[in-house]
Parts: sequence; C-alpha cells; structure tokens
Amino acid sequence: MEQASSMRRALIAAIIVLSGIFSGSLGAREGENVSASDSHPLDMQVAVIENYSHDSNAFTQGLLFHQGYLYESTGRYGNSSLREVELSTGAITRSVALNESLFGEGLALVDSTLIQLTWKNNTALVWNLSDFTLLGNLSYDGEGWGLCNDGEHLIMSNGTDVLTVRNPDNFSIIREIQVINGGSPQSLLNELECDEEYIWANIWGNESFIRINSTTGYVDQVIDAGSLLEDESVSGTGVLNGIAITDSGEFLLTGKNWPKVFKVNLLPTPGSSPDNGSSDTSSDSNNSSGQAGQSSGTEGETSIINKIISLVLMLVVGTMIITATVLMIRLNRQGQTHKGTRSPMRGGEEDER
Repeated sequence: MEQASSMRRALIAAIIVLSGIFSGSLGAREGENVSASDSHPLDMQVAVIENYSHDSNAFTQGLLFHQGYLYESTGRYGNSSLREVELSTGAITRSVALNESLFGEGLALVDSTLIQLTWKNNTALVWNLSDFTLLGNLSYDGEGWGLCNDGEHLIMSNGTDVLTVRNPDNFSIIREIQVINGGSPQSLLNELECDEEYIWANIWGNESFIRINSTTGYVDQVIDAGSLLEDESVSGTGVLNGIAITDSGEFLLTGKNWPKVFKVNLLPTPGSSPDNGSSDTSSDSNNSSGQAGQSSGTEGETSIINKIISLVLMLVVGTMIITATVLMIRLNRQGQTHKGTRSPMRGGEEDER
C-alpha cells in the first residue's frame, strides 16, 4: 500500500514536470515569434539613377512595368483611366477611360490580362493587355486600394492592416496577411508591388513605403522616399503612390500628379541597423528587390520548423501523460482490491463505527 502510494505521488510529480517543460517550450517559441514581430525594421533610402517624364494630370493609383512600358491606373471620378506609357519618353501610347461612376485604383498583370481595381464599386475590371478590350469583371467585398501579382496569387489591399491573397481566376480569398510594423499593425496599406518573396506597399499619405515578408506579414524594411519630394518639379504635388520594379531590379517611383517617374535603387540609411536579425545591408544597387537577408529570408521556414517541433513535443508529452494516467488508474484499482479483501473485523470493531 505504501509502495503504491509512493508510485502515485511520483507519477503526479512527473506529470507536473512534463507539463511545465512543454509549456516552457511553447512559451519560448512564442516568445521568439513575438520578438521577431516587435523588432524594428531596417531603415532604407532611395538613390536616384534616372528620371523620366510623367503626365502631371495623372492621379496615379496603380503602376506596373512590363517589357519597357509602364501600365498605369489613374483615379478620380470622371478622370479615371487605364494607360500604357512608354517609360523612356513618358508618351501615352494607349489609354482607355473608365465609366464616370468608377474610381480607378490598383493594377496587376495576370498572363495576358490587366486587372484594375475600383475604389468603392466592389468590382475589378479585366482588360486584354494587347488592345485594352474590356473582357469582364470580378467581384469583391469592401474597398479596393492596391493590387499586385506575386507570380502565383494576387495580393490586394483595402486601406487596413490586412492584405488578402486571392485566386487570380475568380478573385476568391485564399488567406489573409496581417501586416506588423515594429510590433504594431500597419494600416493604410495602399499601392502594392510584389515579387515572389516580398510585398512592397505604399502607406497612404506617407513619404515612405515598406517591404513586407509575404509569409509572416512582418515589415523588415522601411524605405524613405521623401528626398524625391525635394525635386523642384515634384514639390507641392500629390503624395507618393506608384511603385514598380524593372526586370533588373530597380524601382520606378512616382506619385499623384507628379511630372516625373524616378528610377531608384534602395540603400541602407547610414547608421541604420535592424534588430530583427536581418543581415542584408548590401549596397549593391542592382539587387534592391532581392535584399532579403539570411535571417529575414528564412523567417517563414523557421516558423514552420517551430510549429513542427511544438507538435512533436505535444504528441510526446501527451503520450507520456496518458501512460502515467493509465498507470495511476491501475494502481488505484489495485488499492481498491486490497481494501476489499482485508481480514475480517475483530470483535468489537463494528460497534466502534
């Protein structure tokens, strides 16, 4: 009896210890993720390589680069349009006006079609790239702000801190990405540009744009483009609101009613260093869009590995707890058996009860 009781106490102690170890492991891993999301992104700046003419009447809402041309969505009711612009000259080679009831917004290329968002009409227009023929439309809930193609899916902003990843065929939502900048949700996400790993987002009304890890939603770079507004021709115009990436990795930036498009490289701001472990502070101007950094580039893989390890720990500890519980039940049953077969009471014991 005493031995069984000791074993039960030992099993209870083991369960408590195992639970503590498991909780501590999960807590540590959760802490790692919180640390990553709370970290300060790397501060970047732009270095102008060249500038090109741009129609100052264009209220730029969406921008992309394809085969030497800019494709641009312009906004405002009664003035919204879809345009093809020759980058080298700024000449508008093709243009189609939107219905006066539509306010043009973000723009993305999908195969041989252009998909153009509208602000409050819950409708995306699908255009033929070759001749700007309207092929149809796609529906969505809420406002449309920015749109880009990451090579597999469309990513859309609506002015909040949440991006939606969408099926390019039917515009259905596949998943959502909450964008976290320095530990806080980053709202007012506007015009977007994508590559296979990152999302570049203009912040509405801000002179900066950000780089977002498309797996985690964490912002790992903040790019200050305020120096472009110091250009005499740009001063006093609208806000930054056009991001495109060339085939060689340079960025093309413009804004609402800007008379210029700037080709720039992204460079780390002197004295800036990230505290999120990103090691990419390369000043190689031809690889701006690939400045992931080893740590930030593997952040998504690390998160997946952590989840797998946590799952394995959960299974192991759960199995051990179940085993210990079964042993305790057996010991209790043995104790009950001993009590039920004890020696007959001696004379007088029953009266004392």
